[in-house]
Amino acid sequence: MTAQAQVQAGLYVATKAEAVYQELRSRILDGSIKPASTLNQEALAATLGLSITPLREALRRLESEGLVRLTAHRTMTIAPLTRRELHELYAVRLQLDPFAAALTADQAPDETLVEIEQLARRRVNRTPRALLQHNRTFHHAIYSSCGNLVLIGVLDQLWNRTDRYRLIVLQNRIQERAAEEEHREIAAALLGRDATRVADLVHRHVEKTQRLIEQLAEEL
Repeated sequence: MTAQAQVQAGLYVATKAEAVYQELRSRILDGSIKPASTLNQEALAATLGLSITPLREALRRLESEGLVRLTAHRTMTIAPLTRRELHELYAVRLQLDPFAAALTADQAPDETLVEIEQLARRRVNRTPRALLQHNRTFHHAIYSSCGNLVLIGVLDQLWNRTDRYRLIVLQNRIQERAAEEEHREIAAALLGRDATRVADLVHRHVEKTQRLIEQLAEEL
């Protein structure tokens, strides 16, 4: 195989792996693949109509995000939802999300803050999946503008693992309008560059979500 052909083959696998990663991640987050369920990698590859190589690449990414667990026997287990993980994830997020938002209020460009404010007012499809994606987009726009790459990376990992818990609230259609109003308040405080108020609003927003999840997820 020529060097060019090797590069093209590698790009093909990478493209397939990205597509599989996105599809599996979406199915895990929306509950189509149930928490704690176990699947055979080869059977899954056959179901998806692809080879095992791109699937394994995708699974390694999902494993690094804490969404799946891989074994030497070519099986994958979807990480279960647990009350302990919920508490631990939100304990860290309650510290880091407000911190990142305050940094964004202090140093993000004006045009970035305007874009965040527009996101807060955007109307979206009111399905749980669409609301989950919009919520992630809004909060990512805030913390990814904080200017601290380490903090952004840590929060990306935390959000990857908390989206499944957040979906519990959205599936029960609890306080959707209230969350949207909280987003608008956060965006307004950012536009006003009030770092202290932004941090307080984000802390209360995240804490409220945790309480709702705990109330709804009695099985955790």
